Amino acid sequence: MESKRLIHRIFLSLWVLLLPFWDLGAGMALAGAFLASLMADPTAARAKWTQSAGYWPLWGILVMVGLGSAWHPISSEVALRYTPLALLFWAYDRSIVQRILPVGALGVMIYLLGAGLLRIIDGAPWDTLVYRGLLKGLHQHVYIGTYLLLAAVAAQGGPWTGRWKGLYWALTLLFLGLLGAKMLLISAGLAATWIAYRQRTIPRWSAPAAVILIVGFGVSQVLAQGRAMGHVFKPVDPYWATGSVDTRVVQAQAAWSLIQEKPWLGWGPGAAQKALDARYEVMNYRFGMQRHLNVHNQFLQWALTYGLVGLGIVWVFALAGFRAWTPPLTALGAFAFYFGSLWLTESFMERSLGLTLVALSWAWIVEISESD
Repeated sequence: MESKRLIHRIFLSLWVLLLPFWDLGAGMALAGAFLASLMADPTAARAKWTQSAGYWPLWGILVMVGLGSAWHPISSEVALRYTPLALLFWAYDRSIVQRILPVGALGVMIYLLGAGLLRIIDGAPWDTLVYRGLLKGLHQHVYIGTYLLLAAVAAQGGPWTGRWKGLYWALTLLFLGLLGAKMLLISAGLAATWIAYRQRTIPRWSAPAAVILIVGFGVSQVLAQGRAMGHVFKPVDPYWATGSVDTRVVQAQAAWSLIQEKPWLGWGPGAAQKALDARYEVMNYRFGMQRHLNVHNQFLQWALTYGLVGLGIVWVFALAGFRAWTPPLTALGAFAFYFGSLWLTESFMERSLGLTLVALSWAWIVEISESD
């Protein structure tokens, strides 16, 4: 029995460490943790269904995709992408994740900064240390930044001393500033404001934390070519749209026009992107055609793919879960502010890492409520 629990801890730790680097390897590790958890205590695994209400919002997404496959073809790649929403219910262990996640994030920061410095030594420009240049070979900044933020929250609740926690937060905030992901920082700021409001206090380290973040972000704005703040607000013209706001407006317009054509069942995961590319061509949206851009809005993305019926399924499962399970309001609000605002500008759940990070965050909230 103890050996099976050890195998579960090993697989779950591997899953956390591999998340930013290897989707397939991380998925296999999570499957291993799931199987080890079941084998360690099958009776407890079966009885755990009585505590499943907190996971219903996640499972609503699974049902949406599953039923959507009944009227739209779905690839095995898309189906496998959603498996963490189910497996994590049995595999998750907060004590393991809380110990390993900060280690994994520290490894990511060391790896990326080290690789960036090596590229500079080889003659690369300095902007390789900021924005997407810093993430060369890994996921986009919103995904890596979310992983780092979750790791900092895990470190804050861990056994580290106050000095080490402060140092870890300082390094994380500096790195987030260098990433220069504006919407990520806004989403994190909204979540932090909600937590401060609920706790009726502002931590003493808020001022130095803001300074560190501003310094990192300022460096990213100085070095990042074409991604400075002046690139954010531009006139909305599909032909010229390449900025942070105008691209998303054009993509939302394209998605909305397609949603109106198939409002109830949507276009399906296979046809949605093809329909978007065709609409971009009609709009003469060059940037979208070159990059095959998705909607960059998760709410519109789901409506485009699975229609109003799909969105309704997610809402029904979420509301049913909340009737049977009471989440901690502070944690739920932080989740809603962070991911809710991020989903307005990113199709965050269209990648395996995005789905997994949401599932990981939600599992954390569920376990907090059960421990309380």
